[in-house]
Amino acid sequence: MKEIISQFFDYSGFVRCQPFGSGHINDTFRLDVRSEEGSRPWLLQRLNHQVFRQPDVVMENIRLVGEYLSAQPAYPLLVLSPVPTLDGRLLHRDDAGNYWRVFPFFENTISFDRVETPEQAFEAARAFGCFSRALNGMDASRLRPTIPGFHDGLRRLAYFREVLERALPERLSEAGEEVAGILAESSIFEEVDQLRLPLRAIHHDTKINNVLFDATTRKAVCVIDLDTVMPGIILSDFGDMMRTFTNAAGEDEQDLSKVFMQEDVYQALSEGFLSEMADLLTPAEREQLPRGGLWLTLMQAVRFLADYLEGDVYYKTAYAGHNLVRTRNQLALFRSMKKGIKHRDI
Repeated sequence: MKEIISQFFDYSGFVRCQPFGSGHINDTFRLDVRSEEGSRPWLLQRLNHQVFRQPDVVMENIRLVGEYLSAQPAYPLLVLSPVPTLDGRLLHRDDAGNYWRVFPFFENTISFDRVETPEQAFEAARAFGCFSRALNGMDASRLRPTIPGFHDGLRRLAYFREVLERALPERLSEAGEEVAGILAESSIFEEVDQLRLPLRAIHHDTKINNVLFDATTRKAVCVIDLDTVMPGIILSDFGDMMRTFTNAAGEDEQDLSKVFMQEDVYQALSEGFLSEMADLLTPAEREQLPRGGLWLTLMQAVRFLADYLEGDVYYKTAYAGHNLVRTRNQLALFRSMKKGIKHRDI
């Protein structure tokens, strides 16, 4: 790590470097470096360039978003801005072809991998609402896609159909029921596409662990993980909150009887997000918000199952069949959501 750390700091001040966090995609470390002002922590991260194939685009988007947020006097949260190398670059490419970057480490903060209470859901959703509100005036066309077609349901479905043609035979046989379930519900991707909602600068990964909370007050401090901030529709952010906040068991749970949408958490996240964004949404956006959860949850099932059928090439897995478990989990959540919001006029 010495060669990497030395790109960003005087290595004579190095204190320690240790793994940090629980993300699916990138490898993250807490780095402590001593200077004349004393020891200070930083976040060192290896950007997964197999997922983000244009690392410079990722960093340019983060720079643009950071500058825009910093210029908004009413934005109440801290801004996650990249720390340049000693010669002014936002990324360092090592001899093995890996890309490294550094961000500030915000002390006295904590994150949560799962929503524990409706109050927590409200606060996290309010933070994402603050983030969306602050970016409301940004020209989304200034941002470039970091993962083309990331929340394009029709594109994901088309790719899924291609995967079915070349899938590992034993895995395709094992997942027959899940394949049929996805295809039976896939019309939602066309329905959302036909809404033609306005493009905004969208976070695209609104899990609760992408909000830092003050360790004492439990109030939101910062929205993090900006790798997927790019043009999109508001259903992406609201829908991913529905998908990840409301699941009573989490996406790795194998006992599907424990997987369902928690109505009180859904109500809290709706109130939190709308407390910031209600007056900025078009009537169509606000009306269609609940559909975002269905759309994103089925899309995530498509992604998990495609990865399983291809041999687990995208998501980190802990055991054989992990992505199939995740698929079944998301389909169970989708069915629960469908029942829970059936009374809503969407």
